[in-house]
Amino acid sequence: MKRSIVFAVVLSLVVFSSCRKGGEEAGGEIVTKKILYDVPIVNLQLEDRTESDPNWFWENLPYPAGDKFIDNLFADARDCNIPIYYYDPEGDYEHLERIPDSKVKNLFENEMTVSLPVPDVFDETTNAYISRPNVEFKLDQTRILKLRFLEEWHFDNNMITKKVLAVAPVFTINIGGTDAAEGYEYNTVKFWIMADAKLLK
Repeated sequence: MKRSIVFAVVLSLVVFSSCRKGGEEAGGEIVTKKILYDVPIVNLQLEDRTESDPNWFWENLPYPAGDKFIDNLFADARDCNIPIYYYDPEGDYEHLERIPDSKVKNLFENEMTVSLPVPDVFDETTNAYISRPNVEFKLDQTRILKLRFLEEWHFDNNMITKKVLAVAPVFTINIGGTDAAEGYEYNTVKFWIMADAKLLK
């Protein structure tokens, strides 16, 4: 099955899960017009990320299907098989603007790396801490450990229903600690991969 077909199937499931039974748009009282949050999809604390583990669904997409979905999603975005949209970390997300295919190539070739500081290390021979230069990390599909959702919430028939407005991959890098300093987690978003028609310019 082609990547674009797999993406379309998953997208339809997301849209379906965000609508009321019978295919109607989420109705009832609006709880919030916008809420933004991250959902972990790769739980590295699980010994087994497959459905064989009774806790596989805790902040985790089952392996290997979940990893394959992310791999295909990243490739489809990179190859312009699906539209992607500019991400502004300080935006109000009332509207999203599509990144032209002509600029997608430049994004993936020149803007998908990040330089991060790493903790100092202790040198026992000199009895001193040694600073280390920043390390460059490539932002590829293996770094997508979360998805960022922009949603609209409704309350109807004693149920909260969610309408997905946009989704973005969150690239996560975990920097290990040393005796000199604690490690940390770095997260960044480069683009939206899904957008509801109401947000498009």
